[in-house]
Amino acid sequence: MSSRAEIDAILDGLGGRGNIKDYFHCATRLRFNLYDYSLIDQEKLKSQPSVLSIVIASGQCQLIIGPAVESVYQIIKIAINDKDTSHTAGCSQEHKIENTTTSKESKISLTLGFISGSFLPIIGIIAAAGLLRAMTTVLGEFSYFNGNETLKIINLIANVPFHYLPVILGFSIARKLKSNELVGAAIGAALLYPEFTKLAGQTLHFAGIPIIVTDYSGTVFPIFFAMITAAFIEKYLKRGIPNSLQLMFVPLITFLIVVPLTLILLGPFGAILGDYMAKGILYVINLSGLLSGIFIGAFYSVIVMFGLHWTLTPIMYTNLVHGGDPIYAIGGMSAIAQMGIALGILIKSKDSKTRQLAGSAFFPSLISGITEPILYGLIIPNKRTIPFMFISGAVGGGIIGFYGVKLNEMIFASLLSIPTAQNILVYTVALFATLLTGALLVIIFGYESNVGVSGDKK
Repeated sequence: MSSRAEIDAILDGLGGRGNIKDYFHCATRLRFNLYDYSLIDQEKLKSQPSVLSIVIASGQCQLIIGPAVESVYQIIKIAINDKDTSHTAGCSQEHKIENTTTSKESKISLTLGFISGSFLPIIGIIAAAGLLRAMTTVLGEFSYFNGNETLKIINLIANVPFHYLPVILGFSIARKLKSNELVGAAIGAALLYPEFTKLAGQTLHFAGIPIIVTDYSGTVFPIFFAMITAAFIEKYLKRGIPNSLQLMFVPLITFLIVVPLTLILLGPFGAILGDYMAKGILYVINLSGLLSGIFIGAFYSVIVMFGLHWTLTPIMYTNLVHGGDPIYAIGGMSAIAQMGIALGILIKSKDSKTRQLAGSAFFPSLISGITEPILYGLIIPNKRTIPFMFISGAVGGGIIGFYGVKLNEMIFASLLSIPTAQNILVYTVALFATLLTGALLVIIFGYESNVGVSGDKK
C-alpha cells in the first residue's frame, strides 16, 4: 500500500497538483494529462516504489503501477481532493483541476489521448462481458447445459454492453470532452431506439431529407462523431443562453440538433469510415498472413509500451461486428510471449526475490492477460529478454496470421481467451508455442541481471 508521502512525491514529480489537467487509470497505468510536460521530474517518479516505469505518449504521462493501480489511484484522488474539492467519484473517472497554463500537446497527441481516454473507462466492463460470453460458449458445448435458462440469461447479460456500446461510449466520450454525460448517453440510446432500428434498411424523411435507417448497435465511429459535434454545440450554447435557462435548453437544443444530424450524416459517414479502415487493415493482413502475423506478433509489445494500443480499439470493434478480429488475435501473442519470459525466469532464476517477482507476475497474467508487471518489472530491466519477446511473439503471430485466426470477443490474451477464437485448435497451439518459446529462450540463453531486480549472476 502506497504511503501518503509517496503519493505527494509522485504529485511533485508531475510538476505539482496545479500542473495536472485531469487524470484516470486503466488496468495497470495511472494516466495524467498535464499542462506543462517539461515540469516532469522523471528521476523522482522512478524512485517511488509503486512506479514500475514511466511512459510519455498519447498526450499523457503514464505511470506503470501494475495490479495495485486502483489503490494507488484512490490515494492520489484523496491527495488531490485535499486541494481541489470539485471531483466525481468512481473508478477510472477523470478529475479536473483548473489551470491557466497553455497546453503544449500536439494535435496528434491530443487525438490519441482523446481516443484512448474515451475507451479506457469502459474496457473493464467490455472485457468482463467478453469473458462471460466465452464462458457461456464453453458451457454451451456440454449437453448438460443445452436449453439451460440460467445460461441463456447469463449470455443475455453478457451481450448488453456490446449491444449498447453507443450508449456507454456516449457517456464516456462526453466525460472526456467535459460535456454533459447524460446527454451523451441519450444520444447513443437514440441510435438504438427499438422503434427506429426495427425499420433498418428502410428510408425515412426528416424535414424532407432522406434517412436510411441503420442499426448502430455495437458500432463505435458514429457516436464518436456525434459526441464531438455535441460538445461543440453545447459549448456554443452555454455562451449564448442565460444561466437560468441552460438546464433545460442546452440539452434540448443539443439533442434536437445532434440526433437528426447523426442519423442523416454523421452516423452513415462514421459507419462507412470505420468499415473502410477495418477493411484496409484486413487487406494488408491478408496480403501475407504469415509475414503480417510475424511482424505484428513481434512488435505489438512496442505499441503497448507506449500505451498506443488502445487507439486501435475502434477498428477492433468494427472487425468484431463484421465477423471477428484478427488484430488482437495476432497482437495478443506479444502478451503471451511476455508470460513465457516470466515463466523462463521463474524456472531459471535461483534468486528468491526474482522468483517471487516472476511468480507473482506470471500466474495472475495467465488468467487476467495483464502483463505490464512482467514487461516493466522483468523484461525491460533485463534487456537481454527483449529480443526473446520479439522472437516468441513472432512465432505465435506467424501461426495465427498464416491460418487467419480471428477472435470473436474483446478479451485480453490469456488462457481464458482460447474459447473466443474461431479456430480454437490453431489458437491454442499458437498460444502454447509462444509461451514455450519465450520460456526456452530464457532458459537456454539466460537473462541480464539488474541491481534491485535480480541478484543472479550469469
